[in-house]
Amino acid sequence: MRIASVEAIPFRLPVRREFRWAGLHADLGSFVLVRIRTDSGLVGLGEATPLPDWGGDFGRRAGETQETVVSMVTKILTPVLIGRDPTSVELLLADMDHVLWGHNYAKAAIDIALHDLWSKAMRQPLYAALGGAVRSAVPLAHMIGLMPDQDALAEGTGAVADGIGALQVKGGEDPERDIRVLDCLRDRIGPDVLLRLDANQGYGQAKEAINIVRRFAPGVLDMLEQPVTGLRDMAAVTKAVDLMVIADESCWDARDALEVVQAEAADAISIYLAKAGGIARARQVAAIASAAGLPCDVNGSIESGIGNAANVHFALATPAVTMACVIPVSAPAGFQPFQVGGAYYADDIIREPFKAEGGALLPLDGPGLGIELDDDKLERFRVD
Repeated sequence: MRIASVEAIPFRLPVRREFRWAGLHADLGSFVLVRIRTDSGLVGLGEATPLPDWGGDFGRRAGETQETVVSMVTKILTPVLIGRDPTSVELLLADMDHVLWGHNYAKAAIDIALHDLWSKAMRQPLYAALGGAVRSAVPLAHMIGLMPDQDALAEGTGAVADGIGALQVKGGEDPERDIRVLDCLRDRIGPDVLLRLDANQGYGQAKEAINIVRRFAPGVLDMLEQPVTGLRDMAAVTKAVDLMVIADESCWDARDALEVVQAEAADAISIYLAKAGGIARARQVAAIASAAGLPCDVNGSIESGIGNAANVHFALATPAVTMACVIPVSAPAGFQPFQVGGAYYADDIIREPFKAEGGALLPLDGPGLGIELDDDKLERFRVD
């Protein structure tokens, strides 16, 4: 089996409502589908969810856009792939690194498509090809974006009514608002739902962040995600507060994970397939976290059904992923299993909805990613 062609198709999905977080200026819902065809007739699907204003600590990572992903995939990376064996995933990733530095989102889309092909060739679901499921389902956390207080409360209570057991609440722009919203949410949903505040580096330096966290009433917060920028300040906050502190922007790849562990900068790591550069590199992050005893979740930039399928398979097969994951419950219009929980888009380019129950996503058991692309929807939503 050899790679015959590679396509990169930009598309946009309609959102259920606007979602925003500190530092995000681009609109959600922009994607690039990567489709790899082989001479045997097998087709692999991957996805990039590029953000131009997402750059890690101190802007050390370059932002990406639909245009840059399409250009890098078609002009730089496709020549590396044509005629090659798609099951030689690690070799192809190394060869892509030789011709292109960075651009993890573009490489992640190709990595996902290669893994889709590899597991389809094995006639196995991707999670089985990755070593088998270590859990029967993936517990979900629902993201509440920066929005007016009453909207945030309605979003949170709606997700809990759908059976979601964890909420990730975006903050970081106005501490007074964050304290107010989290207090009200805790009053409304009770003590059993996990509340995780994600400041997206918005709380300045360590002392400021520590003072903000100490203003929360006991029992309101369970976790604090990326309150500040940089490992030094993250380590100071981690040492000073009793909450579990999660590294997100500070940890993209395996080298970052090593530095987080060495600096004692967090109690947990949020893994994105896109940040790491795909499934293979994300597994390295998870291995380091596991060796250091740090639990992980699988998060992202609110992917479409293709990227979310990869997220589900990765979470099912990765022992370190023990925390509730911010993975959308992808579904075409009219087939969403939940009203609010995990519902970020009004439609999708996959034919069948993800299956969810009890606030968790169930395995996708078809070969590869276990999804089928709706070509008519893709034509409707493509933006090129």
